[in-house]
Amino acid sequence: MPDKRPDPPVLSGLRTGDDVLSESMRTDLARMMGRQLDIYAEAGKHSLAERVGLSLNEYKALEFILEFDRLSSGQLAQLLDLSASGTSALIGRLVRAGYVQRSRHPLDKRMVALSAQPERCGIVLASIAEPSSHTILSTAGHNPARLIAVYDFLFNSIIGLRACALQRLKQKTP
Repeated sequence: MPDKRPDPPVLSGLRTGDDVLSESMRTDLARMMGRQLDIYAEAGKHSLAERVGLSLNEYKALEFILEFDRLSSGQLAQLLDLSASGTSALIGRLVRAGYVQRSRHPLDKRMVALSAQPERCGIVLASIAEPSSHTILSTAGHNPARLIAVYDFLFNSIIGLRACALQRLKQKTP
């Protein structure tokens, strides 16, 4: 599963978070990034899943497949914390609904890779973008330099979170 995103830049001489942010700001940031964003995103997933005719687990599976481009059924099971048979049934439903296709993994032909069907997933991607439009519109009046800093922060945060997720997928669990 190739990672198409660039490696985070290696920057030397930067001050640590301890030098820049107060203790309360670090606590707030950890709460916002670690819990609040997840809670509010999760709250919206059920209605989005319902809107596109998927169960919540099917919707989450599709989100993982969209984010990681290609996943094996084992990797998907690991991400969803489902049994092999539960994952197989879920994949079958997504394939029958036209959201996912099975194909040989490009790097290991012995493995079956799951990938999203772009035509069908357009509906899902559009439904994901709707809740974000309010946030994007609310930033229109902000200082462009500050927005670029926020973008860089979020982009680099996602790179780090993705790397952690990929590392967990590489580690076999018993």
